[in-house]
Amino acid sequence: MATQKETLRLLCKSIVIRLENLKSISFPARLRQIVQDEVFGLIGPFIYTDEDLREKTLAKVGAKAEMLQDSAFTDTDQYRAAKAVVRSTFGHDELNGFYFQKPPKMIASTIVQYLMRSSHIDDVYETDEDLEHQIVDIVKKFNPAELH
Repeated sequence: MATQKETLRLLCKSIVIRLENLKSISFPARLRQIVQDEVFGLIGPFIYTDEDLREKTLAKVGAKAEMLQDSAFTDTDQYRAAKAVVRSTFGHDELNGFYFQKPPKMIASTIVQYLMRSSHIDDVYETDEDLEHQIVDIVKKFNPAELH
């Protein structure tokens, strides 16, 4: 089973391949993996997964465990309380197990800026606005459950 970070990589791959198939961008096929990796590196820090939520929650429980030992909290209660606190710090845009720290439109804008200036991209055939709409649409329709 793929980890959620791998699923996020698949989202980036899907964005690049769909834009290529829609003839919105063109680049040498040999550079496809590089473009996908660069898109992942660009947007990965702004999209958290359930794994990120779990890691941050466990770290918070570990950091606060000494303070909570005297209370009547069970480990499960500690985890739930910490998870609620950590989740409240995540972005409000949640989609298919991804937590967007920036709205999808801003993430799409970041990708468009990359496409416009990347030396790996030969041509961009759409306006910035059309590309943003396409990317947001791809993100919204992306369903990790259909990848299996």
